[in-house]
Amino acid sequence: MKYFELTDMIDAYEKENGPLNSYQREYYTSEFNYRIKNDEWGKRMFNSKIGILLTSHNGNKGFLKASVESHRATGKSIIVSFDNCFDPNRKDITYNEIIPRREVFDLIDTFIIPHHQTWGGVLYPYFWLLYTGLQTAGSFEYVYCANGDCILEKPENFDKLLDMLGDGDIMGVGSEDNKIFNTTGFIAKTKSAQAIMKHFGDRLIPFNNYVKYTQEVGNTEARFMVAIKDLGLKEIKVKDNPFNTQLHRPGGTWFDLVGFRHIHGEFNFAWKMLTMKEPYEHLIPPYKYLDRKYTTIPQEFIDYYKKTGQLKGE
Repeated sequence: MKYFELTDMIDAYEKENGPLNSYQREYYTSEFNYRIKNDEWGKRMFNSKIGILLTSHNGNKGFLKASVESHRATGKSIIVSFDNCFDPNRKDITYNEIIPRREVFDLIDTFIIPHHQTWGGVLYPYFWLLYTGLQTAGSFEYVYCANGDCILEKPENFDKLLDMLGDGDIMGVGSEDNKIFNTTGFIAKTKSAQAIMKHFGDRLIPFNNYVKYTQEVGNTEARFMVAIKDLGLKEIKVKDNPFNTQLHRPGGTWFDLVGFRHIHGEFNFAWKMLTMKEPYEHLIPPYKYLDRKYTTIPQEFIDYYKKTGQLKGE
């Protein structure tokens, strides 16, 4: 199929109305370019087999920029589901304190922010980030989901994850002892992921159900594994699990294939080793993956970044 070009539009107009003047030519050129730009987004959202869903929150903004940029390099549609920190009882909280900054926002195709959660801990808000995000991703046959502090160092290999999934329903970055499904990153049939969240929600909401089932189903990772088993879904397990559940160091099948890294986890682990007076420099993630505006970096890390040439002029 021949793509409709600007010249096609101008030729059609001039054939019917005569030559365009300079103002008309500028106007039609601008209008055409706006439509093509919008079409680029539309094709990613409408005609793609797989979409990308990143979950994030205010405390993750120091790592979100690198996450969105690296996933954007796959050419897939980027959906960000962002935790709502606008506490109705805290009118002093401003928009700029919560929402990702403009440079990041411009790279996102679809942005979701569910209702403010007052539940302590991560279980409840994370459920809603995934639930609302997966509903939005319903037009895709497959969905890839990762925490918004994870990056891909080899985004060009992204489609190989789908090849690995094959006829399976879901594959995580790791799977441990048939009890823990690592939700740091996973790829799945969208309908299968939505079914997992329905199973998850039925044992979480209302609160009486949370009380009834919590000892049986456990934390988020355990709840995923219980749902996979109860629903009879086909889980594809990676050959090599990550270094640990939190991906404190690079490694595992997904790292080898697409360079999947949990930068926030690496950063926190390196800092922990620093405070414990253990060797830490080999654990520090690259400076380029940190958004300095939102990241508190210990001086020892700054010194390391300068020593290795990653940071200059400070």
